[in-house]
Amino acid sequence: MQHKTPPFLSALLALLLAASSLTACSEKAASDPQSTNEAVSGQNASDTPGNETAAPEEEPDSLEARALVDDGLGEHDFGGDTFRMLYQERYAEFQFAEELTGDTLPDAVYNRNVRVEDRFNVKLGHETDAEEAMAQRIMNSTMAGDDECDLFMGHSIYTGKYAVKGIFRNWYDLGVDFTKPWYPQYAVAHLTLNDKMFLTVSDICLSLASNSYCYYFNKDLAGSAGFEDMYGVVREGRWTVDYLLTNVAGWYQDADGDGTAGSGDLYGFDGEKSNSTVAYLYSFEINVLDVDDDGTVNMVFGSDERSVNAVEKLKTLLYGSPGSYYETTGEVGNTTMFASGNAMFITGVLHQSATDFRDTCDFDYGIIPYPKYEEDQENYYTVAGGSISSCAVPVTVTRDELVGTLFAALSAESWKTVLPQYYDVVLKYKGARDETSIEMIDIVLNGRNIDLEFIYDAFSGYIYKMAEILKSSAGLATYTAKNNKVIAKHYEKVMELFYPTE
Repeated sequence: MQHKTPPFLSALLALLLAASSLTACSEKAASDPQSTNEAVSGQNASDTPGNETAAPEEEPDSLEARALVDDGLGEHDFGGDTFRMLYQERYAEFQFAEELTGDTLPDAVYNRNVRVEDRFNVKLGHETDAEEAMAQRIMNSTMAGDDECDLFMGHSIYTGKYAVKGIFRNWYDLGVDFTKPWYPQYAVAHLTLNDKMFLTVSDICLSLASNSYCYYFNKDLAGSAGFEDMYGVVREGRWTVDYLLTNVAGWYQDADGDGTAGSGDLYGFDGEKSNSTVAYLYSFEINVLDVDDDGTVNMVFGSDERSVNAVEKLKTLLYGSPGSYYETTGEVGNTTMFASGNAMFITGVLHQSATDFRDTCDFDYGIIPYPKYEEDQENYYTVAGGSISSCAVPVTVTRDELVGTLFAALSAESWKTVLPQYYDVVLKYKGARDETSIEMIDIVLNGRNIDLEFIYDAFSGYIYKMAEILKSSAGLATYTAKNNKVIAKHYEKVMELFYPTE
């Protein structure tokens, strides 16, 4: 569907910036002689008899401001009932912590859960499973009429695959106010058709942040190679695929001196060539399909000059440039290549900063967004990986008030207390190595997008065929002409969810 500029998380960013501004102001007051003198003068003036002035009210910091946002849930007493959650084991740390440990993120998760339990007199039930088996499990139990769980949070692509069986309820029937800031509005807008939304995301899904695609670059290697300031390139809007091709993908050095390109050499670019290629569809604002008001699917991918040219540029970037490392079976992957200092630029996701690079890289690295297709493009965009959790309610669930309330409460508390800890501490202060990288992380997260063709791709649409498309010797127009009929049938089946026939 047409990718429109999403109404980004302005509330989140404003609140985060508020904290930064307050910190900056306090630091300036302590270090700037002029501001210090002005502060002293102001204090002396107010102490002068007859010249009393009221002390200015202190503005709340970001966490305090979040706490003041009313979740609109009011009072409920669920009499000790259990709210049963089934979620991905890979993201269990985002949903459950057994006790307080002094570690920032687990403690935030623990306190969130306790607050919700105490407020609504409810118990949170936790159960985990994995990947496609998890989606098959909920399909089988639901179709058998078993009331297994209240909230399902599964791998997005697999969940979308089985959602077409009609096993999930319409979120709009559960009394949830999706205008609240803990529901990313780009997702709500793009996942709603015909007043129906069967899969959604909220800030209870921290994987939306941790798995957002971005670029990493070796600052030391870029500096020694004479590259310009990459942060400036991003700010000026010049960070494009053409910039990559011209300046990065052609840079190569035979570091081991064996006269053969291999993993021991230095490369300008080492982009992961599988799942991460999906993000280019979003960063380039490539349209895949359009849906008419009656649910008619119109395939547009490969029929326009932009998508055709973009795919050719990506093929050159990944497979046709001397400075682009071509990873073959059994060779070193891009994460290891980057950590060892052999790749200047790589693709990755945000959590790798803290999990893969912070303690292994002996050089300074930076984080920047995925490139734009062209400079005239207004913003930088990205997407999170397909393993992020999609939220759904099985059709067997009848406790609407409990489910709607608890989903909203956990989402709100995650936005107020857990996400800031992950965003500010895990991603920024632990993961980022400089203040400008923090600014770049804001750009990455502010440019996230999720749409229907992504969530319901089920490895049967064009989204997760990008790696295959880029490896193909056929041009995009030829490829899509061959595959459009099958792909269209897949999305027509998805449309039956939203536009059921009588």
